[in-house]
Amino acid sequence: MARHGRRSVLSVCLGAAALVLCWQMVSPAFIQPKQNRGLEAAAPAALGALASMAGTMPAEALKGPLAGTDLCTKPLIYFIYPLCDPLFLVCPLYNFPLVLGFFAALVTVINLILPETQPDEDLRVG
Repeated sequence: MARHGRRSVLSVCLGAAALVLCWQMVSPAFIQPKQNRGLEAAAPAALGALASMAGTMPAEALKGPLAGTDLCTKPLIYFIYPLCDPLFLVCPLYNFPLVLGFFAALVTVINLILPETQPDEDLRVG
């Protein structure tokens, strides 16, 4: 009985190996050969590189309103870094309070404008 179980496992393994071998022989037939396109293929890559470089140039050239003042000194600069150097506005550590404040104000305005967002007076416990 144990020999019969070993034979079935061996036959399944050999069948899987044969299937993988057939797959390897047939699969290259479906791959299209690469074509040399010259400048046509390089143009989109060059545009993408230029677009990514253009996004970084203004951030390096921009100066903050407090740049060079006495407020941009060690103990205080950790709280007002974006005002000294606007490059820190893209940093998530300094960007999070700005985004949080924006969305908190947006939600507050929506709650004030739309009465449907206010809780129902009849459902209050008290």
